[in-house]
Amino acid sequence: MAFYMAVANRKGGVGKSTIAVMLAHAFSVWGGKRVLILDLDSQCNSSMILLGGEGWVAARGARKTVADYFSEQFEGSSRMPADYLIDGVGDVLGPDGQPPSLSLLPGSLLLDDIQGDLFLAYASKREQPDMGKGLRGWLESLMRRFETDFDVVILDCAPGLSFAALAALYTADKVIVPFRPDYVSLHAVDRVALIIEQQANLDELSAIPLEARRYVCLANYVRDNPRERLLIEETGLAHPMLATLLPQRDGIANAFDWFPQRRNIEEKYAAAIDDVRKLYGEVASLVAGDRKKPT
Repeated sequence: MAFYMAVANRKGGVGKSTIAVMLAHAFSVWGGKRVLILDLDSQCNSSMILLGGEGWVAARGARKTVADYFSEQFEGSSRMPADYLIDGVGDVLGPDGQPPSLSLLPGSLLLDDIQGDLFLAYASKREQPDMGKGLRGWLESLMRRFETDFDVVILDCAPGLSFAALAALYTADKVIVPFRPDYVSLHAVDRVALIIEQQANLDELSAIPLEARRYVCLANYVRDNPRERLLIEETGLAHPMLATLLPQRDGIANAFDWFPQRRNIEEKYAAAIDDVRKLYGEVASLVAGDRKKPT
């Protein structure tokens, strides 16, 4: 069964898509895992990184996007979930010189509109006290349909609280919460943590031991200055934290330009490869530890 990992924060601009793709590359190349990314953000950044502009346009034309998947399955389409996926995405090579096992359910600019339409259609067909919760549960079931075909499913979430983003947070076995070391981002971490742990306030959240929580924070775009280090330390007092700190490095940003010619992962990330290795090693250990926990 697949391990579901969401990358989420209430705030935009914290590097969710780049981290989702970084982990997808690492798990598929170094871990030898069958990896799927579900692009649940209407900005479609992870899709652009893995397909390039022309590839994403082709996916839209073939009706292979998350909006097509949600809307057509709601209408009872005979298409199988795998029919919406694009396999062999990205521009990296595996250790054997072949493309790694990396698939994508591409994002869609229409996803936000589709979710509104689905809510109205769902409410018109069913009678239950909480229609939003019902639709969210139905979206969770759609995300879970991939669990037998992959080892790791990465859910790249939009920054808001859409039905799809909430479904992803409840579906995930572990949520990676990237943040910039600034006060706005830290407030957003508090908000998303309450949603993930389903607590009403920070006092209730604090009663849950850090090691028992379903999320872990990742400091991103870190610069070498004392103020940011202090903010990261403060965050670690209230929330579980990865030891990895991703620096504000050109090598990381440049790695997410798509190239038609594949290359090995070391060439892809160049000067940032040690950052990727450290992040992957820590997250892979978390995944292995969670799998060993009694159910």
